[in-house]
Amino acid sequence: MKPLPIMYRLGLAVSAVLLLAGCNSEEPTPTPEPTAVADTTASEEPTATAEPAATDAPTAVPPTNTPEPTPEPTATAVPAYEPAFEISTCEFGIPGNRDVTCGYLTVPENRNDVANGRTVRLHVAIFASDSPNPAPDPILYLEGGPGGDALEVVPLAFEDRFAPFLATHEFIMFDQRGTGYSEPSLACPELIDLTLDTLDDNLTDEEGEALYLAALGECRDRLVAEGVDLTAYNSAENAADVADLRLALGYEAWNLYGISYGTRLAQTVMRDYPEGIRSVILDSAYPLAANLQLETAVNAERAFSVFFAGCAADPGCAAAYPNLDEVFAQLVADLNENPIMLEAYNLSDRQYYDALLNGDFMVSLLFQALYSVELTPIMPKLIFDVRDGRTTDLNPLVTNLLFQQEFVSQGMQLSVQCNEEVSFSVPGETQPATTYLYLNDIFEASSVTGQFGFDVCNLWQAGQADPIENMLVNSELPTLILAGEYDPITPPSWGQDVAEGLSDFYYFEFPGIGHGASVSGDCPLAVTQAFLADPTTEPDAACVAEMAGPPFLVPAVAGAGLELEAYSNATFGISGQKPVGWDEASPGTFLRGNSALDQTVIIQQATPPGLSTAALLELLSSQLGLEEAPLQSGEYVDVNGRTWQLYAAAFQGFPINMGFYEDDGGVLLVLLISDSSESEALYTAVFTPAMDALTRN
Repeated sequence: MKPLPIMYRLGLAVSAVLLLAGCNSEEPTPTPEPTAVADTTASEEPTATAEPAATDAPTAVPPTNTPEPTPEPTATAVPAYEPAFEISTCEFGIPGNRDVTCGYLTVPENRNDVANGRTVRLHVAIFASDSPNPAPDPILYLEGGPGGDALEVVPLAFEDRFAPFLATHEFIMFDQRGTGYSEPSLACPELIDLTLDTLDDNLTDEEGEALYLAALGECRDRLVAEGVDLTAYNSAENAADVADLRLALGYEAWNLYGISYGTRLAQTVMRDYPEGIRSVILDSAYPLAANLQLETAVNAERAFSVFFAGCAADPGCAAAYPNLDEVFAQLVADLNENPIMLEAYNLSDRQYYDALLNGDFMVSLLFQALYSVELTPIMPKLIFDVRDGRTTDLNPLVTNLLFQQEFVSQGMQLSVQCNEEVSFSVPGETQPATTYLYLNDIFEASSVTGQFGFDVCNLWQAGQADPIENMLVNSELPTLILAGEYDPITPPSWGQDVAEGLSDFYYFEFPGIGHGASVSGDCPLAVTQAFLADPTTEPDAACVAEMAGPPFLVPAVAGAGLELEAYSNATFGISGQKPVGWDEASPGTFLRGNSALDQTVIIQQATPPGLSTAALLELLSSQLGLEEAPLQSGEYVDVNGRTWQLYAAAFQGFPINMGFYEDDGGVLLVLLISDSSESEALYTAVFTPAMDALTRN
């Protein structure tokens, strides 16, 4: 999922304030979206020590001997129940005025104990195709994690990631059992509370583990008291849900499309329920026999090496950020010795928190950033900035990490991992040492990839999977395998491992791409769509040869070469000027978007009569979460002779300049958010010209 700058989301909030103040808009205001510091296909909750979250994949698996391939799938037995689908309202905000049918699929909680009568309800969304004659076989998307919430992030994520598939197909999404809007939910708010409570604590591994187990025990006790069978939340039951969903919806055939853990689920469906599958897309493939216990640190080492080498091979990056690997290693050591404190804003409760940042956090941050084509390019600059004491860009990242934990069901994640991953691991078998020494301890102490996982799973008690869940999947189904060069968690070699059991597949690796290739660039998307059009023919992948490494961000002069152009906005009934190339993210909100951390935005809007400047200031302060009210900083007489009242404020270190012009028609507003290093230049190049030009139509 593409990360959206925090200030962009605040810009949307400002738009909502003014729309609610009396202006009409046909576009719903999207809800906040989590960042792909770690892909929404997965994320561990960030903690004060922030161990890398390998949550787009499992925990450890078996010994290092090569597992035997599974036998060919046999006919599936007729279930002793009838899956039922009931249409209902959509629990999420529908994006872009899409035609969406929602409902709930009801199936047994545990198919090995149907007689107990317990069921789960899975929330399902069917997006209608844009075509009047769509293909008869829809696409079923399988979310990652395990435990990722698929439907909660639809309002912002869908148009960017999945809308292109609607050109030819219906697109189906659902919250897997235990996640999102499905019932029951295995989310653990107790762990989120723990994160907030310890955000400013410099805990030892032992202290952190003890607190984690205590909070996890509270979550488990609550779920068990509610009657939840934690042994029933795993890939085998998930796959049966998928098969039941096709039958309940009445589709003769469909296409499976999984990213990250979704690829493991897809392989399980291919093995157990091959009927009705036209084709399979495995993006960032995760083999059932993968061993995170032994491989995660090595996989991270590979991705870090690709990242450091990529910057060194890029002339601009190498000149601006020389010896990046050495600088990063020293920064990690320095921050572990002398952590720094940042102020983070939690979007969920709109509260400020002190957040401790140490070297382990920086390792985790880089690990998660390599998932994302938006974050990878800015990491060299961020590393040097933090080394030199400039931490402004870290604030929105921590803010997004805090919000991100709301979109994963920790309980479902642990049930899957403990049942079918840790249960095949060997206690005491440690990971190979890496050349980047700072990686070793972090992954070894992780509840996902390290020995601590045995304590976690002994507490959680999710049962023991059948040995087949640790074996290579054999299939003759047409399959497309996609891999990203920079992917830190599901390396390209894993895609090749999965291919060993397939007789009809195409494999592609994409340069400069991290996790989730199909939603990270035009070329992988085109290859994916070509495969969907005809899974029997190898897709044209000539575009791969034209791809290069990440466009690393290097220093530039603010406002240099910036041009303005006229625009008109019917929602607010205004006209004015905005910088060329800045996208209108919402009515009157123009985002520069040089990178995922580029918080620069200019907002130009108008209120109807009756709302004063003072009242608008109060609304803006509330929506932006400002700790202090904006201070009046002067006046500006524009080229039309109008006198604007100027105010200044700051949000997490980002200067906010506001201009208000009030007359009988209401209030005109111009608001600029920028980095402190660019504020003065953009004030002259963008802010004052915007006030000069802004008029009502």
